Amino acid sequence: MNDALLNRRIALLVDAENIKPEYMRQVFPHVFKLGRPVLQFAYGDFSNPCLKNWVDFLRRNLIEARQVTPAVSGKNAADIALVVDAMALVLEGKCDSLCLVSSDRDFVSLTTFLKGRGVDVYGFGGDSTDRKFRQSCAKFFELKDEPAQAEPKPQKTSGEAVSASALRSVVGQPPAGAKSWPKVMQELLRLQGSDRWVSLQTLGCALGKLGVRAKDNGGANWAKVFEAATGFEMSKDATGRRSVRFISLEKVA
Repeated sequence: MNDALLNRRIALLVDAENIKPEYMRQVFPHVFKLGRPVLQFAYGDFSNPCLKNWVDFLRRNLIEARQVTPAVSGKNAADIALVVDAMALVLEGKCDSLCLVSSDRDFVSLTTFLKGRGVDVYGFGGDSTDRKFRQSCAKFFELKDEPAQAEPKPQKTSGEAVSASALRSVVGQPPAGAKSWPKVMQELLRLQGSDRWVSLQTLGCALGKLGVRAKDNGGANWAKVFEAATGFEMSKDATGRRSVRFISLEKVA
């Protein structure tokens, strides 16, 4: 590394709600070639079960977690926090360049603004990253999917097993307009524990990774979907988080 790069202060900012921690092993080598990382932050609502892998990753690495608790349900709170920090770091002279890890095109305005002021932003994202975001970066590094490791299939006792015929009698009909109901049922069965309750937050996260959305299955959110379907019961804990499970065969009988 030449003296110029050695003295270039890099701020590494990661959109943890958009990128899996497994990708970071591809990011770090590039970052160290671009300069000297002086600040490393990851943004997200780490109380969300969807980000459990990130929590484990941050415990083992030097990236600092920036907890963002949205005032209302939505996906943009972490993005806004990242943009505010990026602007502050640059304007206060705490870094010379940014490394931004996200596949989200919402950061185009940030990268374009900084580019116009002579600040290099190096982007990292998956192959689905929008072309405009790629072009707004000084250089974009595409992150490759790594071979997925086969997950062990959950073992069920005979008391927990549900036959196909029993499942049909319990589940009844999905909401009108449901496009991906078999995948919803598969994930619900996979995630249920001994009491059969599944957090809607956990279920929604798992389905989101499969590209399955509530609005394509008869509701504005997953709570609305299961309220419109038959054969399910809902619960709410003290914090307001909701869970769902199949109505027991005993109740149906």
